[in-house]
Amino acid sequence: MSSPRATWLTAIAACLQRIKKVDGYLTDAGAAVTLEPHPVLGEATAAEVGVIWTRQERPQQDATRRTHRLTTARIVAYLPASYTARQDVLDDIVTDIEAALADQQFRFPAGYEFPKYQSAEPVVSAPADGWVAAVITVSGHIPIR
Repeated sequence: MSSPRATWLTAIAACLQRIKKVDGYLTDAGAAVTLEPHPVLGEATAAEVGVIWTRQERPQQDATRRTHRLTTARIVAYLPASYTARQDVLDDIVTDIEAALADQQFRFPAGYEFPKYQSAEPVVSAPADGWVAAVITVSGHIPIR
């Protein structure tokens, strides 16, 4: 039986796997979505997206304190990018991730809250490295097992 964290992360990953240019997205980052802790930055030749949970804490709402945990996940997206296209590629992947998560509540089992966008940050690399990355933080309430 999967843990509630694994169930929630798997649903997030299913949303992100939809990111394909043929489906109207700006990138093809959905081709390589993993639940492993860290995509290999700087070594891959295609886009990679990793979904990992980073924190759990008590919910702030009294009604859910005994039944749920507020869980935070990070979506780490890495894409190859030329020196002159880095900002555009970074903007494209963040746009794609937000779009892929929109209106996807049906992918999450009953009792699991849809992930709420919290923040996005670029990962700084040297211009010659040939890649850009972004970390998108989301959170939601998931059941306690």
